[in-house]
Amino acid sequence: METGLQGRRALVTAASRGLGFATARALAAEGCRVAISSSNEDRIQAAAKALRDDGHDVVARVADLRQADQCGDLVAWATATLGGLDVLVNNTRGPILGTVAELDDQAWAEAIDLVLMSAVRLTRASLPALRRGRGAIVNLTSIAAHQPVDNLVLSNALRPAVVAMGKTLAREAAPEVRVNSILTGRFETDRIVEENRHQAIKLGVDPTEFTARSLRNIPLGRHGRPDELAAAVVFLAGDASSFITGTTLAVDGGEYGGLF
Repeated sequence: METGLQGRRALVTAASRGLGFATARALAAEGCRVAISSSNEDRIQAAAKALRDDGHDVVARVADLRQADQCGDLVAWATATLGGLDVLVNNTRGPILGTVAELDDQAWAEAIDLVLMSAVRLTRASLPALRRGRGAIVNLTSIAAHQPVDNLVLSNALRPAVVAMGKTLAREAAPEVRVNSILTGRFETDRIVEENRHQAIKLGVDPTEFTARSLRNIPLGRHGRPDELAAAVVFLAGDASSFITGTTLAVDGGEYGGLF
């Protein structure tokens, strides 16, 4: 399938590893020039080197997405360095785990900046360039936007807000910019290892047993591979989805069983 991404310019945040890294690699493989960011200098430079060693056109910058000025600076740098911007992939690491009773106001404030406001700020700063290029925004969120997950109250509360922002923007920015969100399920990443360990400790069971138990809730019987998520991003960023905007795509192995 022709994606039409050859020569386009993309910014992928939180891309030093996991789903963000896989997304950057997939977009670069389709011919995009890609800017990547992370809050960790060593990891983002290592990621950039790995992608360049594979022959991809990649630039990298450190950015703490919880900081408003750094979001704006990141977009300005990416747009100037790439000579424009056609694709924005809003991605962040997950917020800390915990329950309503456990997490204080500071934890909530940091999560709001990390998960919701980073997407708002990056999107707002990117819109002028994206409008010029008839661009695409893909928000990487979580299946928690549809189905709350135990001990993940911050994600449960904030991921739906990102989806709602994206749906609203899809109408506001049309027809120049398409906006879609991906609801991620359980993938083979460091994050899922952390989540499973945390949940197992809470329940007093072995992490291996908890992981096996959680896999039974996924009809496909396994965790997803990061490249499978990245393929969905490529689809929504490219020309094959040119009549798709304002939608949410669950990439979760069938775990979410709701109708809507």
